[in-house]
Amino acid sequence: MGMAAFAAGRPDRAAALGVWLLGLGETIIWACIFYVFAALLLTWEAELGWGKGDLTLGLTVAILAAALASPVAGRLIDAGHGRRVLGLGALTGAAALAALSQVQSVPAYLATWAVIGASQAFCLYEPCFSVVTRAKGAHARPAITRITLMAGFASTVSFLSAAALVGVSDWRTTVLVFAVAAAGLAAPLLYCGATLLEEAAGELVRPAPRAENRAALVAALQKPQFWMIALAFPMMALNHGILLNHIMPLLTERQIPQATAVLVASTIGPMQVAGRVALMLVEKRVSTLAMTAMAFCGVVCAALLLMQAGTSPAFAFAFAALQGASYGLTSILKPSVTVEFLGRTGFGAIAGWLALPYLVGFAFAPYVGSLIWQAGGYDAVVPATAGFAGLGVLCVVGLALVGRIRNGRRAT
Repeated sequence: MGMAAFAAGRPDRAAALGVWLLGLGETIIWACIFYVFAALLLTWEAELGWGKGDLTLGLTVAILAAALASPVAGRLIDAGHGRRVLGLGALTGAAALAALSQVQSVPAYLATWAVIGASQAFCLYEPCFSVVTRAKGAHARPAITRITLMAGFASTVSFLSAAALVGVSDWRTTVLVFAVAAAGLAAPLLYCGATLLEEAAGELVRPAPRAENRAALVAALQKPQFWMIALAFPMMALNHGILLNHIMPLLTERQIPQATAVLVASTIGPMQVAGRVALMLVEKRVSTLAMTAMAFCGVVCAALLLMQAGTSPAFAFAFAALQGASYGLTSILKPSVTVEFLGRTGFGAIAGWLALPYLVGFAFAPYVGSLIWQAGGYDAVVPATAGFAGLGVLCVVGLALVGRIRNGRRAT
C-alpha cells in the first residue's frame, strides 16, 4: 500500500506516523548539520590550527545564510512543495557536509558553512513546523510538541556520536558519516513524514493561489501583531544566545568552580525537554498566548536568579532550570502564536519572514553580549538579557491587548 492510499484510508494513523517520522528526521538532521559544529569545534581548533574566530565565524555565516533563505523556503512550502523542501534541504545539507570533510582553507570552510546554513532554512524547525501547521492548522501545537520532544535529544546524539567516531577515526571521516546519516536517514524520514501529513490532510493542505498567498503576506505585514511577534521572539533569541555563549566566563566571574559551571551549563538542554513535557501536560488547559507570556516571564526571572549566583551555586542551577524550561517552549509557541494571530494562508512565507529577525538576533547575540561586557562587565550583561526578555513580555501583552480591542470591535 502506497503512502497516499494509506493516508486516504487511515488519515489519523497516517498523520500520527508522519509526526513520528518527522520527529526522528528532525533529531538526525539537527545532530548532523547544526550540533556537529559544537561537537567538533575543539577538534578543528586542535587539528586545523586556525584561529577560534575563523572557526566560530562559520556558525555565524550559517545562521545568517539560514535567515536569508527562510523566506524562500516558506514561499515554496506555501506553493505545496513542503515534502520536497524538507527532503531536498536535508540532501543539500548532506552534500555540504561531504564538502566540509574535504576543506583545506578558511574561505572554503566559510563557503561550505554558508551552504549548510541555507540548507538549515529548508529542513530544520521553521520549515518543518510550517508543513505541520499547514496540515493540522489550529491543532498543530501537540504535533509540534512531540517533534521537539524527540529532537530535543539531537545534541546528545551529535556529541556522543562525534566523540565515538573521532576516537576511532578522524574528524573528516566523522563528518562524512554525518553526511551519510543526513542523506540516508534524515532526508527520507522528513520526506515521508511530510508526505503522510499532507496526504492525510487532503484538501486542507492544497496550496492557495500564489496571488492569495502574496496577499496574505502583505496583509500580515500591515498588522501590528506581525511586528510584535517579529520583535518579541528575536528578543528571546538575544537573551538566550547571549547567556548560552557567555555562560562559562559569566559563572567563573561569580566565583563558581569550573566543574560546577559545566554542570550548570549542561542542565539547560535537558530542561528544554522538561519544559516541553510540561507544556504537553497542560496544553489543553492553558492558551497559547498565556504560555508564551509565561515563557518570556520565565527567562526574565531566570536572569534575576543568575544575578544572585555568586552568593550560592543553588541560584545558578535554578537559573539553568528556569532558563532551559522557558526557552524550550519557544520553538513550539512561535508557530502557534503566528497561526493564531496571522492565519494559515501564506503561513510558510509569513513564518519565513518572521524567522529572519529571529535568526539574525541569534547570530549576533554572542557579539552583542561581548559589547555589553566591554561596556560594563557581566554585571551589565545579565540585567541586559533580562531587559531583552522584558521587552518581549511587553510585546506579548500588546498582542493580547490588540486581540481584545479587535474582538470588541467585531462584537459591536
